[in-house]
Amino acid sequence: MDGDQSTAGKRRAGRPRKARAPVPATRAGAIDAAYLAQTPAAHRRAHAQVLTPPELSALMAAWIAEACPATLLDPAFGTGILARAVAAQRPGIAVTGWEIDPAIAAAGQAACAAEGLAPDLRIGDFLASPAGPVEAVIANPPWLRPLAGNGLRAQIRAMALRTGVPLQGAVNAYTLFVIEACLRLRPGGRGAFLLPAEWANANSGAVLKEFLLSRGLLRRLVSVCNLRPVFADALTTASLVLVEAPRSGEALPESVACLFVPEGAALPGPGTSGRPVPVAALRAAPKWDVLLRDLPAAPPPGFVRLAALATTRRGLATGANGFFHLSRAAALAQGIAPHRWLPCVAKAGDAPGPVFTAADLDTLEAAGRPTVFLDLTPPLAPAEAAYVDAGAAEGLDARFLTRNRTPWHAPERLSVAPIWAATFARDRLRFVLNEAGALQLTAFHGIFPERRDRAFLRALTACLNAAPVACLAEAQLRRYGGGLRKIEPRDLLEISVPDLRRVPPARLAALGQALAALNEGRRGAQARLDRLVEEVAAEVATGEETHR
Repeated sequence: MDGDQSTAGKRRAGRPRKARAPVPATRAGAIDAAYLAQTPAAHRRAHAQVLTPPELSALMAAWIAEACPATLLDPAFGTGILARAVAAQRPGIAVTGWEIDPAIAAAGQAACAAEGLAPDLRIGDFLASPAGPVEAVIANPPWLRPLAGNGLRAQIRAMALRTGVPLQGAVNAYTLFVIEACLRLRPGGRGAFLLPAEWANANSGAVLKEFLLSRGLLRRLVSVCNLRPVFADALTTASLVLVEAPRSGEALPESVACLFVPEGAALPGPGTSGRPVPVAALRAAPKWDVLLRDLPAAPPPGFVRLAALATTRRGLATGANGFFHLSRAAALAQGIAPHRWLPCVAKAGDAPGPVFTAADLDTLEAAGRPTVFLDLTPPLAPAEAAYVDAGAAEGLDARFLTRNRTPWHAPERLSVAPIWAATFARDRLRFVLNEAGALQLTAFHGIFPERRDRAFLRALTACLNAAPVACLAEAQLRRYGGGLRKIEPRDLLEISVPDLRRVPPARLAALGQALAALNEGRRGAQARLDRLVEEVAAEVATGEETHR
């Protein structure tokens, strides 16, 4: 981000796009813009460099300046945008910065000099720097996940051992920066951090949330809607995490000022604190979007969590889709026996409707799409062994997933899911009834209802695709820039659906018919399905009241 990753790696989300910074109004701004324009995108991606927008910089700086610190630490300095924003509100403040990339550090020194600021800028890894107390810290830390070769997993293990914080391998680099910076804050010291908004809704964010709440650090939280553009050079989300270290003898705060900025709304002014949310409620909520967006936390009458009706599992992860997932014609050409062909779908676009049939699979095959997964469990015929050897010669056996399987070409557990849930969506979540009996790769998660009769499966798929369920599911989604949404298998279990266990056969059949109309694209089918699901849920709720 403004600063960069302590070790190189690729960004998975919010990847920098072609720079299109606004016309700079100052000499320092011109230096920022020149760095974006002249630095290769690959270099900025490797170091997770995305410059902080002025409107966010001003908000973060106001929180810091309000405490009147004499010194400031920026552990991910970049071009010094945040340090300069604080200095503008707190003239004379002494700034120390850490930056691992000499190229952006040089730009940062020049930009600061243009505004009369002379930071003590050190080239190196903040996470490996000598610890010492600080009055204030401000950072747009690197947003990087642990990847093969980037060294982050080792840093996670080292920090967990040193600090006692239960860090695990899935945490993002920004988590390490925030924790390390907060541990260095003096009592009464303040910190301001720019993080992706999804940290508060992701399972991997649990350790950071507990760290901030249990130590009484988190004071304000501003979350920006994922549909509201924030960055000029990255498609990602934003939230401001504003902290203050408790003073000696001070009671820990009982609430946190939370503010959600919806699409189309302006960012709040520096004096806007937000709505107080009890710390107890935050600690009890696995996903904070429920509280930030004021979404329903429990299933309404007539609804239950999907976990009451089904289990879930992610799609099949191969580690080498092009090797394991072929068209029938390609599999035949490689000499793979047909008994090893398992019907399989790889991409969400291959199953665009709410029902996927064997005929749809044949249509994909006719279009040249991959439609079979190769079950290469030993023993293998000579042609099959030769195919496996060819894959190993390409290094496929050394990939992250394959090298952890024995043998590398044997599949993980194979289970045909009766219903698929698209992993990503731009609009509402999408669910597909798998009448083809096909496997699915990771573009879809699998839903495995306890009841497997056709009427129940069709009814449940219909409900999952209805607007009332989609609205309730908003609390479970992970949101990324540009409106992209994601859901994980565990999140699916928390979706509220009508309690179909209490629905009579005739109404199950009606839901199945509504699904068929939706699949056929009949006019008004979606609206009729939405009304029917509302009616069914109301009937279940009425029955529940009757039996009390």
